[in-house]
Amino acid sequence: MDDLERGTQGLEIGGLRLGVILLLCFGAGLWDWRERRIPNWLCLGGAVAGFLLNDWRFAAGGLGLALAIHLPLFALRATGGGDVKLMAALGALMGVEQWLRLFLISAILGGVVALGLVVLRGAAGETLKSTWFVLTSLGRGVAPYEAKPELDVTTGLGRTLPRGVVVAAAVLVWIAWRQA
Repeated sequence: MDDLERGTQGLEIGGLRLGVILLLCFGAGLWDWRERRIPNWLCLGGAVAGFLLNDWRFAAGGLGLALAIHLPLFALRATGGGDVKLMAALGALMGVEQWLRLFLISAILGGVVALGLVVLRGAAGETLKSTWFVLTSLGRGVAPYEAKPELDVTTGLGRTLPRGVVVAAAVLVWIAWRQA
């Protein structure tokens, strides 16, 4: 029995939880694709469902881990607030172990999609320069977005990736992984 089932302390509602996860992710993905934002009410609903469908410690552990990983990225303006809230809600629904799996899948999938977009747009040189700038700025203890506003996802000046779409696709990979 994995932590998705253990979170219910013996109450078998895996199908309901999976349905909520799918609804949350595909709602967020569609909204992010069309509007380039993820609504608060959707993420809050997912987080509340996580606490209602799971033991509170299970839900709090997943939510806390998601926040611990994503809040620093949000503070550096490398990810949007909707992405943070979506991943926190998924943490509450999935717990630590399964959320970590989803996080890794979405990070790899996001990297592949971003790399594909870089190649299609012919932006490899620009991307390498920006990556180097980010690394050296962080090494000096300086926020990269302060010198280059296009590195701040909130300005709309740079190229961004609708993470809600990537997370929705990652959920499908996660489901297939669980079935294997």
